[in-house]
Amino acid sequence: MSKITTIAIDLAKHVFQVVAEDARGEEQWQRRLTSREAFGAFIETLQPPLLVGLEAGLGAQAWARRLSARGVQVRVLPAQRVAEHRSGAKNDRNDARAILRALRDRSIHAVPIKTVEQLSMQALHRARAGWVRRKTALGNQIRGLLLEHGVVIAQGDAALQRGLASTLGSTTLPLPERLCDLLAELAGEWEGLTARIASLTGELGVLARDDALARRLATIPGVGPLTATAMVCKGLDPARFANARQFAAYFGPVPDQHSSGPRVRLGAMSKRGDRYLRSLLINGAHAVLRTTRHDATDPDRRRLLRWMECHGRKGAAVRLANHNLRVIWALMQRQTDYHRPA
Repeated sequence: MSKITTIAIDLAKHVFQVVAEDARGEEQWQRRLTSREAFGAFIETLQPPLLVGLEAGLGAQAWARRLSARGVQVRVLPAQRVAEHRSGAKNDRNDARAILRALRDRSIHAVPIKTVEQLSMQALHRARAGWVRRKTALGNQIRGLLLEHGVVIAQGDAALQRGLASTLGSTTLPLPERLCDLLAELAGEWEGLTARIASLTGELGVLARDDALARRLATIPGVGPLTATAMVCKGLDPARFANARQFAAYFGPVPDQHSSGPRVRLGAMSKRGDRYLRSLLINGAHAVLRTTRHDATDPDRRRLLRWMECHGRKGAAVRLANHNLRVIWALMQRQTDYHRPA
């Protein structure tokens, strides 16, 4: 162990593949631990200075915190970037060796190691997002079933509630009794999901008021409690990015490139980074655009009007999301609240 400087670990539920190398990058040994207890005992033998590489995935954050408690340096690498360094067949040994190669690639940024509080807040967001998807699917299913019988319900929660109330309570529509019972059951599930989503949204609003960084980010127009707490969950260090432009590009609302030589080709939005957080930012930007009057005199609002005139509403929303990301980086870097320029 005295010669070892870097260790790569391929994580699983009960099987852990460990590969170690020295300062010259030569592989010294590899082990296969077949239980969580054996892997925990192996962690207790590690001593700094030592670099440990993990692949991001389920359980990586818990093991990263435990390794950090030993005083060793831990880097959690994105799984898609590790896969770029894999050679040969897909197995545990080659995956661990790919982590070793990815650790030498300085263009790969490590995933932040999150605290228990950040992971708890992230769990609320993920549960809420899952319920929103299920609620949308149920609403579309109900509309599709009724459309087969000639009943058309408009988009939106309020329209669906009114349509279900008038349809299930109507005596003139020739709907089968079995279908009415099924619709009543689906409507009950849809209403239950609506209540759960509202409850979690309120809980995230309370967390946004209690967290100092979330309160600071919520002062930006277009950034509400959901977006602010989702950004806190990321655990990003603003010093990792050289400027606000790189921070905004990290989340993907920038043109994709297909360039070669002197010819620069810019395409549609790259859509890299965190898709959930990017969607929250763009939805918040749409909310700002909806409240922008055509006769606004504020410089920020006039800029939004120019964007909408040149690029359409969706293009303006993407540009505002990119602008808000740059403002978020500045607020995180300077530890200040947002102040609209004079």
